[in-house]
Amino acid sequence: MYTVEDERNDLYEDEHYYNKWDNYKGIIFKVIIIILCIIVLIWLIKALNSNRNLENINEVHNANVAKLRLAAEDYFFIKNNKLGTITLSELKSKGLINDLVDANNRICNDDSTNVNLEKDIDTYTMKVNLYCTNKEKEEKFYYHRNTLACLNCKGVTNMTGTKVIAKADENKEIKSVNTNTNSDYSCVSWSNWSKTRVNDPILTERKRVMVQGVKYGNKTIRGNWSEYSTTPVLNSDLIEVETKVVRERTYGDTKTGTNIDINNPNIKVISTNVVNTSSNSKCTGYYYNNVCYSNSITTGNLTYSEYHSGNYRVMQTGCEGAKTLKNKKGVYELTYLNCKYNKKINLSSNSSSYTVYTYQELEEKDVTYYRYRIVSESKGKDIYTDKKYEEDNLPSGYVKVKGTEEVYYSYKITNCEK
Repeated sequence: MYTVEDERNDLYEDEHYYNKWDNYKGIIFKVIIIILCIIVLIWLIKALNSNRNLENINEVHNANVAKLRLAAEDYFFIKNNKLGTITLSELKSKGLINDLVDANNRICNDDSTNVNLEKDIDTYTMKVNLYCTNKEKEEKFYYHRNTLACLNCKGVTNMTGTKVIAKADENKEIKSVNTNTNSDYSCVSWSNWSKTRVNDPILTERKRVMVQGVKYGNKTIRGNWSEYSTTPVLNSDLIEVETKVVRERTYGDTKTGTNIDINNPNIKVISTNVVNTSSNSKCTGYYYNNVCYSNSITTGNLTYSEYHSGNYRVMQTGCEGAKTLKNKKGVYELTYLNCKYNKKINLSSNSSSYTVYTYQELEEKDVTYYRYRIVSESKGKDIYTDKKYEEDNLPSGYVKVKGTEEVYYSYKITNCEK
Protein backbone atom coordinates (compact mmCIF):
# COMPACT_ATOMS: atom_id res chain seq x y z
CA MET A 1 0.00 0.00 0.00
CA TYR A 2 1.41 3.39 -1.13
CA THR A 3 1.46 5.69 1.88
CA VAL A 4 2.21 9.31 2.53
CA GLU A 5 5.59 8.30 3.80
CA ASP A 6 6.37 6.55 0.52
CA GLU A 7 5.44 9.71 -1.36
CA ARG A 8 7.81 11.74 0.79
CA ASN A 9 10.62 9.26 0.07
CA ASP A 10 10.00 9.50 -3.66
CA LEU A 11 10.09 13.30 -3.54
CA TYR A 12 13.34 13.18 -1.65
CA GLU A 13 14.95 10.85 -4.18
CA ASP A 14 13.84 13.04 -7.10
CA GLU A 15 15.17 16.16 -5.41
CA HIS A 16 18.45 14.39 -4.66
CA TYR A 17 18.69 13.30 -8.32
CA TYR A 18 18.22 16.81 -9.70
CA ASN A 19 20.78 18.30 -7.27
CA LYS A 20 23.37 15.77 -8.49
CA TRP A 21 22.54 16.68 -12.17
CA ASP A 22 23.03 20.39 -11.49
CA ASN A 23 26.50 19.66 -10.17
CA TYR A 24 27.47 17.49 -13.20
CA LYS A 25 25.94 19.97 -15.71
CA GLY A 26 28.39 22.77 -14.76
CA ILE A 27 31.37 20.44 -15.10
CA ILE A 28 30.20 19.20 -18.54
CA PHE A 29 29.80 22.77 -19.86
CA LYS A 30 33.33 23.68 -18.73
CA VAL A 31 34.78 20.63 -20.46
CA ILE A 32 32.98 21.51 -23.71
CA ILE A 33 34.31 25.10 -23.61
CA ILE A 34 37.88 23.85 -23.01
CA ILE A 35 37.61 21.44 -25.95
CA LEU A 36 36.36 24.23 -28.26
CA CYS A 37 39.22 26.51 -27.22
CA ILE A 38 41.75 23.77 -27.96
CA ILE A 39 40.23 23.24 -31.44
CA VAL A 40 40.38 26.99 -32.23
CA LEU A 41 43.98 27.19 -31.00
CA ILE A 42 45.02 24.24 -33.18
CA TRP A 43 43.31 25.87 -36.21
CA LEU A 44 45.10 29.18 -35.60
CA ILE A 45 48.49 27.46 -35.32
CA LYS A 46 47.89 25.60 -38.59
CA ALA A 47 46.75 28.80 -40.34
CA LEU A 48 49.86 30.68 -39.15
CA ASN A 49 52.14 27.85 -40.27
CA SER A 50 50.33 27.75 -43.62
CA ASN A 51 50.85 31.51 -44.10
CA ARG A 52 54.50 31.17 -43.15
CA ASN A 53 54.92 28.33 -45.63
CA LEU A 54 53.18 30.34 -48.37
CA GLU A 55 55.39 33.37 -47.66
CA ASN A 56 58.49 31.15 -47.73
CA ILE A 57 57.40 29.56 -51.02
CA ASN A 58 56.82 33.01 -52.58
CA GLU A 59 60.18 34.30 -51.34
CA VAL A 60 62.07 31.31 -52.73
CA HIS A 61 60.16 31.50 -56.03
CA ASN A 62 60.90 35.24 -56.48
CA ALA A 63 64.55 34.70 -55.64
CA ASN A 64 64.87 31.88 -58.21
CA VAL A 65 63.15 33.98 -60.88
CA ALA A 66 65.53 36.89 -60.19
CA LYS A 67 68.62 34.61 -60.38
CA LEU A 68 67.47 33.10 -63.66
CA ARG A 69 66.54 36.52 -65.14
CA LEU A 70 69.90 38.10 -64.18
CA ALA A 71 71.74 35.22 -65.81
CA ALA A 72 69.61 35.63 -68.96
CA GLU A 73 70.28 39.41 -69.03
CA ASP A 74 74.02 38.61 -68.94
CA TYR A 75 73.64 36.07 -71.74
CA PHE A 76 71.39 38.03 -74.13
CA PHE A 77 72.19 41.69 -73.50
CA ILE A 78 75.71 41.94 -72.08
CA LYS A 79 77.25 39.07 -74.05
CA ASN A 80 75.18 39.97 -77.18
CA ASN A 81 73.76 36.53 -77.99
CA LYS A 82 70.90 35.99 -80.43
CA LEU A 83 67.27 36.25 -79.40
CA GLY A 84 65.48 32.99 -78.64
CA THR A 85 65.27 30.42 -75.82
CA ILE A 86 68.03 29.23 -73.48
CA THR A 87 67.66 26.55 -70.79
CA LEU A 88 68.91 26.52 -67.22
CA SER A 89 71.26 23.70 -68.22
CA GLU A 90 72.88 25.88 -70.94
CA LEU A 91 73.24 28.85 -68.58
CA LYS A 92 74.93 26.57 -66.00
CA SER A 93 77.30 25.24 -68.64
CA LYS A 94 78.37 28.81 -69.45
CA GLY A 95 79.03 29.53 -65.77
CA LEU A 96 76.29 32.15 -65.52
CA ILE A 97 74.21 30.45 -62.78
CA ASN A 98 74.25 27.57 -60.28
CA ASP A 99 71.55 25.06 -59.34
CA LEU A 100 68.15 26.50 -58.39
CA VAL A 101 66.53 24.94 -55.29
CA ASP A 102 62.81 25.42 -54.52
CA ALA A 103 61.04 25.75 -51.15
CA ASN A 104 60.80 21.96 -50.87
CA ASN A 105 64.62 21.70 -51.12
CA ARG A 106 64.34 20.11 -54.56
CA ILE A 107 66.59 21.12 -57.47
CA CYS A 108 64.73 22.67 -60.40
CA ASN A 109 64.75 20.80 -63.71
CA ASP A 110 67.69 22.01 -65.80
CA ASP A 111 66.18 21.28 -69.23
CA SER A 112 62.54 22.30 -68.59
CA THR A 113 63.49 25.53 -66.81
CA ASN A 114 64.22 28.15 -69.49
CA VAL A 115 64.20 31.82 -70.54
CA ASN A 116 62.86 33.16 -73.84
CA LEU A 117 63.67 36.63 -75.25
CA GLU A 118 61.73 38.06 -78.22
CA LYS A 119 61.31 41.44 -79.87
CA ASP A 120 57.93 43.22 -79.68
CA ILE A 121 56.76 46.53 -81.16
CA ASP A 122 58.08 48.80 -78.40
CA THR A 123 60.04 46.44 -76.12
CA TYR A 124 62.00 43.22 -75.74
CA THR A 125 59.93 40.69 -73.77
CA MET A 126 61.70 38.16 -71.52
CA LYS A 127 59.64 35.10 -70.44
CA VAL A 128 60.98 33.20 -67.41
CA ASN A 129 59.68 29.62 -66.90
CA LEU A 130 60.59 27.70 -63.72
CA TYR A 131 60.07 23.91 -63.53
CA CYS A 132 60.83 22.86 -59.98
CA THR A 133 58.59 20.67 -57.77
CA ASN A 134 55.81 21.68 -60.16
CA LYS A 135 55.70 23.75 -63.35
CA GLU A 136 55.29 27.30 -62.09
CA LYS A 137 53.56 30.34 -63.61
CA GLU A 138 55.42 32.08 -66.43
CA GLU A 139 56.88 35.48 -65.45
CA LYS A 140 57.26 38.30 -68.04
CA PHE A 141 59.72 41.22 -67.98
CA TYR A 142 59.96 44.12 -70.44
CA TYR A 143 63.04 45.99 -71.67
CA HIS A 144 63.23 49.30 -73.53
CA ARG A 145 63.95 48.82 -77.24
CA ASN A 146 66.58 51.59 -77.30
CA THR A 147 68.11 51.65 -73.82
CA LEU A 148 67.47 48.02 -72.77
CA ALA A 149 66.37 49.42 -69.39
CA CYS A 150 64.15 46.94 -67.55
CA LEU A 151 60.71 48.46 -67.09
CA ASN A 152 59.34 46.16 -64.36
CA CYS A 153 62.32 44.66 -62.52
CA LYS A 154 61.84 46.91 -59.49
CA GLY A 155 65.53 47.82 -59.41
CA VAL A 156 66.84 44.23 -59.37
CA THR A 157 68.50 44.20 -62.80
CA ASN A 158 71.74 44.63 -64.71
CA MET A 159 69.88 46.74 -67.28
CA THR A 160 69.46 50.27 -65.90
CA GLY A 161 69.48 52.00 -69.30
CA THR A 162 72.89 53.62 -68.73
CA LYS A 163 75.08 50.83 -70.10
CA VAL A 164 73.85 49.84 -73.55
CA ILE A 165 71.56 50.79 -76.42
CA ALA A 166 69.97 47.87 -78.22
CA LYS A 167 70.00 47.58 -82.00
CA ALA A 168 68.27 44.45 -83.37
CA ASP A 169 69.14 43.59 -86.98
CA GLU A 170 67.45 41.14 -89.32
CA ASN A 171 69.39 38.25 -87.72
CA LYS A 172 67.91 39.24 -84.33
CA GLU A 173 71.30 40.11 -82.86
CA ILE A 174 71.57 42.78 -80.16
CA LYS A 175 74.51 45.10 -80.71
CA SER A 176 75.73 47.08 -77.70
CA VAL A 177 77.09 50.59 -77.66
CA ASN A 178 78.44 52.38 -74.58
CA THR A 179 76.29 55.46 -74.10
CA ASN A 180 73.97 57.11 -71.61
CA THR A 181 71.65 58.85 -74.12
CA ASN A 182 68.44 57.92 -72.28
CA SER A 183 69.78 57.99 -68.73
CA ASP A 184 67.50 60.94 -67.89
CA TYR A 185 64.34 58.99 -68.69
CA SER A 186 62.42 57.56 -65.78
CA CYS A 187 59.00 56.00 -65.32
CA VAL A 188 58.52 58.10 -62.15
CA SER A 189 59.71 61.65 -62.88
CA TRP A 190 59.88 63.84 -66.01
CA SER A 191 63.16 64.55 -67.78
CA ASN A 192 64.67 68.04 -68.00
CA TRP A 193 63.15 70.43 -70.54
CA SER A 194 64.89 70.46 -73.93
CA LYS A 195 64.24 71.92 -77.38
CA THR A 196 65.13 68.50 -78.86
CA ARG A 197 62.09 66.37 -79.61
CA VAL A 198 62.39 62.58 -79.14
CA ASN A 199 60.26 60.26 -81.27
CA ASP A 200 59.94 57.12 -79.15
CA PRO A 201 56.61 55.29 -78.67
CA ILE A 202 57.61 54.06 -75.20
CA LEU A 203 57.90 57.62 -73.88
CA THR A 204 55.14 59.99 -72.81
CA GLU A 205 55.68 63.55 -74.03
CA ARG A 206 54.77 66.91 -72.56
CA LYS A 207 55.63 70.28 -74.04
CA ARG A 208 55.48 73.97 -73.25
CA VAL A 209 55.86 77.14 -75.30
CA MET A 210 58.25 79.77 -73.93
CA VAL A 211 58.08 83.42 -75.01
CA GLN A 212 59.83 86.67 -74.25
CA GLY A 213 57.82 89.40 -72.55
CA VAL A 214 57.74 93.15 -73.07
CA LYS A 215 56.33 96.01 -71.05
CA TYR A 216 55.64 98.77 -73.54
CA GLY A 217 56.75 102.25 -72.58
CA ASN A 218 53.90 103.87 -74.51
CA LYS A 219 50.94 103.83 -72.17
CA THR A 220 47.33 104.50 -72.97
CA ILE A 221 45.70 106.83 -70.46
CA ARG A 222 41.91 106.79 -70.21
CA GLY A 223 39.88 109.42 -68.44
CA ASN A 224 36.73 108.95 -66.38
CA TRP A 225 33.46 107.98 -68.03
CA SER A 226 30.86 110.66 -68.64
CA GLU A 227 27.23 110.26 -67.57
CA TYR A 228 24.92 108.39 -69.94
CA SER A 229 23.01 110.61 -72.35
CA THR A 230 20.74 110.13 -75.38
CA THR A 231 22.96 112.51 -77.37
CA PRO A 232 24.85 110.40 -79.96
CA VAL A 233 28.68 110.30 -79.67
CA LEU A 234 31.00 108.85 -82.35
CA ASN A 235 34.05 106.63 -81.62
CA SER A 236 37.47 107.97 -82.58
CA ASP A 237 41.16 107.53 -81.71
CA LEU A 238 40.75 110.10 -78.94
CA ILE A 239 37.26 109.18 -77.72
CA GLU A 240 36.12 105.77 -76.45
CA VAL A 241 32.35 105.28 -76.53
CA GLU A 242 30.05 102.79 -74.81
CA THR A 243 26.34 102.42 -75.48
CA LYS A 244 23.38 100.72 -73.84
CA VAL A 245 19.83 100.24 -75.09
CA VAL A 246 16.91 100.67 -72.66
CA ARG A 247 13.25 99.89 -73.32
CA GLU A 248 11.32 102.99 -72.21
CA ARG A 249 7.95 104.70 -72.47
CA THR A 250 8.49 108.00 -74.27
CA TYR A 251 6.58 110.47 -76.43
CA GLY A 252 6.41 109.60 -80.11
CA ASP A 253 6.22 111.69 -83.27
CA THR A 254 4.19 114.92 -83.42
CA LYS A 255 0.60 114.57 -84.71
CA THR A 256 -2.32 116.94 -85.45
CA GLY A 257 -6.03 116.40 -84.94
CA THR A 258 -9.26 118.20 -84.14
CA ASN A 259 -10.94 115.73 -81.88
CA ILE A 260 -8.64 114.45 -79.13
CA ASP A 261 -9.10 113.86 -75.42
CA ILE A 262 -6.90 116.53 -73.91
CA ASN A 263 -7.42 115.01 -70.45
CA ASN A 264 -5.86 111.69 -71.48
CA PRO A 265 -2.60 111.29 -69.43
CA ASN A 266 -0.92 109.54 -72.39
CA ILE A 267 -1.41 112.62 -74.64
CA LYS A 268 0.71 115.76 -74.43
CA VAL A 269 -0.79 118.80 -76.25
CA ILE A 270 1.94 120.96 -77.75
CA SER A 271 -0.22 123.70 -79.29
CA THR A 272 -3.77 124.57 -80.35
CA ASN A 273 -5.09 126.50 -83.36
CA VAL A 274 -8.72 127.75 -83.63
CA VAL A 275 -9.98 127.83 -87.22
CA ASN A 276 -13.00 130.12 -87.94
CA THR A 277 -15.36 129.30 -90.80
CA SER A 278 -18.43 131.20 -92.11
CA SER A 279 -21.55 129.99 -93.87
CA ASN A 280 -24.96 131.21 -95.03
CA SER A 281 -27.93 129.74 -96.62
CA LYS A 282 -25.84 128.93 -99.66
CA CYS A 283 -23.82 125.68 -99.39
CA THR A 284 -20.17 126.60 -99.74
CA GLY A 285 -19.12 122.95 -99.83
CA TYR A 286 -20.99 120.16 -101.57
CA TYR A 287 -24.25 118.30 -101.18
CA TYR A 288 -24.56 114.64 -100.40
CA ASN A 289 -28.06 113.19 -99.88
CA ASN A 290 -29.34 116.77 -99.67
CA VAL A 291 -26.95 117.55 -96.83
CA CYS A 292 -24.28 120.24 -97.20
CA TYR A 293 -20.79 119.14 -96.18
CA SER A 294 -17.59 121.12 -95.99
CA ASN A 295 -14.93 120.60 -98.65
CA SER A 296 -12.16 120.56 -96.03
CA ILE A 297 -11.06 117.17 -94.75
CA THR A 298 -10.62 116.76 -91.02
CA THR A 299 -8.68 114.04 -89.22
CA GLY A 300 -9.76 113.09 -85.72
CA ASN A 301 -11.64 110.71 -83.44
CA LEU A 302 -15.44 110.31 -83.62
CA THR A 303 -17.60 108.84 -80.89
CA TYR A 304 -20.18 106.26 -81.79
CA SER A 305 -23.00 108.81 -81.56
CA GLU A 306 -21.06 111.34 -83.63
CA TYR A 307 -20.17 108.73 -86.23
CA HIS A 308 -23.86 107.88 -86.78
CA SER A 309 -25.32 111.38 -86.22
CA GLY A 310 -25.17 112.39 -89.89
CA ASN A 311 -23.14 115.47 -89.00
CA TYR A 312 -19.97 113.88 -90.39
CA ARG A 313 -19.39 112.19 -93.72
CA VAL A 314 -16.49 109.76 -93.24
CA MET A 315 -14.32 109.31 -96.30
CA GLN A 316 -13.91 105.93 -97.99
CA THR A 317 -10.51 105.41 -96.33
CA GLY A 318 -12.45 105.14 -93.07
CA CYS A 319 -10.83 105.23 -89.62
CA GLU A 320 -7.70 103.52 -88.23
CA GLY A 321 -9.64 101.52 -85.67
CA ALA A 322 -12.01 101.66 -82.73
CA LYS A 323 -11.49 101.78 -78.99
CA THR A 324 -13.63 102.36 -75.90
CA LEU A 325 -12.72 105.76 -74.45
CA LYS A 326 -14.30 108.37 -72.23
CA ASN A 327 -16.35 110.93 -74.14
CA LYS A 328 -16.61 114.58 -73.25
CA LYS A 329 -19.18 113.78 -70.59
CA GLY A 330 -16.82 111.34 -68.91
CA VAL A 331 -18.80 108.31 -70.06
CA TYR A 332 -17.03 105.39 -71.77
CA GLU A 333 -18.15 105.14 -75.37
CA LEU A 334 -16.97 103.33 -78.48
CA THR A 335 -14.70 105.77 -80.33
CA TYR A 336 -13.46 105.56 -83.93
CA LEU A 337 -9.83 106.61 -84.15
CA ASN A 338 -8.15 108.99 -86.62
CA CYS A 339 -11.06 109.23 -89.04
CA LYS A 340 -10.89 111.42 -92.15
CA TYR A 341 -14.22 113.12 -92.65
CA ASN A 342 -16.15 116.19 -93.95
CA LYS A 343 -18.25 118.10 -91.43
CA LYS A 344 -21.90 118.94 -92.07
CA ILE A 345 -22.52 122.67 -92.73
CA ASN A 346 -25.50 124.13 -90.93
CA LEU A 347 -26.95 126.56 -93.49
CA SER A 348 -28.91 128.39 -90.80
CA SER A 349 -25.76 129.42 -88.95
CA ASN A 350 -23.75 132.44 -89.86
CA SER A 351 -20.35 131.30 -88.57
CA SER A 352 -18.56 128.29 -87.07
CA SER A 353 -15.06 127.32 -85.85
CA TYR A 354 -13.02 124.26 -84.83
CA THR A 355 -9.74 123.64 -82.98
CA VAL A 356 -6.70 121.90 -84.44
CA TYR A 357 -4.48 120.26 -81.83
CA THR A 358 -0.78 119.53 -82.22
CA TYR A 359 0.14 116.69 -79.79
CA GLN A 360 2.28 113.64 -78.93
CA GLU A 361 1.34 110.23 -77.49
CA LEU A 362 3.30 108.05 -75.02
CA GLU A 363 4.61 104.82 -76.53
CA GLU A 364 7.22 102.08 -75.73
CA LYS A 365 10.41 102.03 -77.77
CA ASP A 366 14.16 101.28 -77.50
CA VAL A 367 16.25 104.26 -76.43
CA THR A 368 20.02 104.28 -76.96
CA TYR A 369 22.18 105.92 -74.30
CA TYR A 370 25.80 106.98 -74.85
CA ARG A 371 28.75 107.63 -72.57
CA TYR A 372 32.36 108.44 -73.46
CA ARG A 373 35.84 109.04 -72.07
CA ILE A 374 38.96 110.77 -73.41
CA VAL A 375 41.90 108.55 -74.50
CA SER A 376 45.52 109.79 -74.67
CA GLU A 377 48.99 108.24 -75.11
CA SER A 378 52.03 108.58 -72.84
CA LYS A 379 55.46 107.98 -74.47
CA GLY A 380 58.15 105.83 -72.75
CA LYS A 381 60.84 103.11 -73.22
CA ASP A 382 59.92 99.46 -73.86
CA ILE A 383 61.28 96.96 -71.26
CA TYR A 384 61.96 93.32 -72.24
CA THR A 385 62.33 90.28 -69.95
CA ASP A 386 65.84 88.78 -69.55
CA LYS A 387 64.54 85.22 -69.93
CA LYS A 388 61.60 83.45 -71.47
CA TYR A 389 58.39 82.40 -69.71
CA GLU A 390 55.24 80.51 -70.49
CA GLU A 391 52.77 83.17 -71.65
CA ASP A 392 50.42 82.65 -68.69
CA ASN A 393 53.35 83.08 -66.27
CA LEU A 394 54.74 86.35 -67.65
CA PRO A 395 55.48 88.95 -64.91
CA SER A 396 52.71 91.42 -64.18
CA GLY A 397 52.41 94.14 -66.83
CA TYR A 398 54.28 92.18 -69.53
CA VAL A 399 52.82 90.81 -72.76
CA LYS A 400 54.16 88.30 -75.29
CA VAL A 401 56.59 89.48 -77.96
CA LYS A 402 55.27 87.96 -81.17
CA GLY A 403 57.75 85.73 -83.01
CA THR A 404 59.75 84.74 -79.88
CA GLU A 405 57.93 81.43 -79.30
CA GLU A 406 60.12 78.37 -78.57
CA VAL A 407 58.81 74.86 -77.89
CA TYR A 408 60.46 72.73 -75.16
CA TYR A 409 59.88 69.00 -74.54
CA SER A 410 60.10 66.68 -71.54
CA TYR A 411 59.68 62.89 -71.37
CA LYS A 412 59.19 59.95 -69.03
CA ILE A 413 58.72 56.22 -69.60
CA THR A 414 55.00 55.51 -69.97
CA ASN A 415 54.72 52.32 -67.93
CA CYS A 416 56.93 51.11 -65.11
CA GLU A 417 55.38 47.63 -65.08
CA LYS A 418 53.26 45.56 -67.36
